Amino acid sequence: MWRRALSAAAWAAVIIVLGSSSGRVPAAESGSRPAFGNQEVEKVAARLDALTVAITGGVEELRASERLNYHRVEGGIAACMAAAGRPYRKRPFVSRYDEFTDADLGYGTGRASIIDSVTEMGRRLVLNEIAYTRMERAGLANPAGAGVAPDGVDTLNRCTAQFQHRAYGDIDPPPGAYELANSLDMELGEAVGGDRRTQTAWESYRPCMRARVGEDVQDRSDFLFRPRLPRGEAPIDGRPQSAAWARGLAALEAAFAADTQCRFPAYLAAMRVVAAHLDGWERRHRAELDAIREAWRQRVADVAHLPR
Repeated sequence: MWRRALSAAAWAAVIIVLGSSSGRVPAAESGSRPAFGNQEVEKVAARLDALTVAITGGVEELRASERLNYHRVEGGIAACMAAAGRPYRKRPFVSRYDEFTDADLGYGTGRASIIDSVTEMGRRLVLNEIAYTRMERAGLANPAGAGVAPDGVDTLNRCTAQFQHRAYGDIDPPPGAYELANSLDMELGEAVGGDRRTQTAWESYRPCMRARVGEDVQDRSDFLFRPRLPRGEAPIDGRPQSAAWARGLAALEAAFAADTQCRFPAYLAAMRVVAAHLDGWERRHRAELDAIREAWRQRVADVAHLPR
């Protein structure tokens, strides 16, 4: 798969979802990944990561967005229910980004493209599962108002409808961010997909994966993102990891290590294509980038005035 455009549903994979050391993630400096053979390529990868974070938001900006949305959604539902004379207990606030850093929010591997990060190594999938477990244990896996009496359900539905029945953690980026992320993804994907040197290097990927994992990997997204970690069993808050979690983590690490090794020759070629396109893309989209950056910064400023 050369590229995938970002749909709204896939946004979380780009910007989202560690506990104790028992909940370790594949390290960015893992010895299983190949070393960069070219410092310029490493610089391009860092630039692509920084550009992605500029569009999709850094950790501080995402946390601010969650906090703003929490007050808007949970506060709005509570006020609506109170106006109707119905009790409503607001759900607790839990950020899925509490233990993320900006280093976890770069270009990543969510697109299953040739130019996916070669240092991410499945970290975000693990972080997503840890965040899900933490939110599930806080009672956030259930819809808002799960404890509302049967005769109050219609009222609750009317109150949540004003927020499209979406949970507070379902945040939207600033206007234009979806489109700009898609623009970058598609331009780079088309350029890489049309590069003969990259195509030639890519021919070794499937034979390499057959040798490494004993499987003919025709669709990398199906291979990389198949469920390996048991849902709801992430070791958080000092709890020991289960045997199923340990097996799943080992399988995930092995899958990403094999993919990275087999993809690496094509990745090197592709990143040289990326380097040739970034300056022009940024020039053409400077106004949109500036507007999106300002919108993210405004969210951080706005959240400072909210009660904790």
